[in-house]
Amino acid sequence: MSTFVETACGDDELPEKIAGAVLTYQQIPLKRFSKLPEETRRAYVRRTLRDKRAEDLALYVLSAALTRKHAALISAFLDAVKLPHEGASLTTEGEIAEPSRTVLAKGVGAVLEKWPARDVSLYLHAFAAQPDVDWPVLDEKLVADPRLALEDRSTE
Repeated sequence: MSTFVETACGDDELPEKIAGAVLTYQQIPLKRFSKLPEETRRAYVRRTLRDKRAEDLALYVLSAALTRKHAALISAFLDAVKLPHEGASLTTEGEIAEPSRTVLAKGVGAVLEKWPARDVSLYLHAFAAQPDVDWPVLDEKLVADPRLALEDRSTE
């Protein structure tokens, strides 16, 4: 998890958002938090990002990390499912229309052939969790395809 958070923190505003969430949700004063050992601060960040109240922030952190780390994978998927984008970022606003079952299957297959299944799975789960994405066919695929199952690595 710390690798994802560190990667995501390439976004200049994200460290402040995470710190604010830790201070708010863990009810710890900034002065005390800043004096804690690094591993303890990391534990507070992990606890906060697992907190249901910080669900939107956790999704944002995951999306930011994936966008920075796997831009080519994301771009290839968006190309394959024919969504308008610049690099790894969609250029459309609002609800994102689901492609046909065939187009979606080909898109998922194309990225699974070229990138590790774990990376594809993380991205597709994060994509499906976005508020503007309501893709029942993708949801079915994420449950049915064992290559797209998420592993629990919560202790990392």
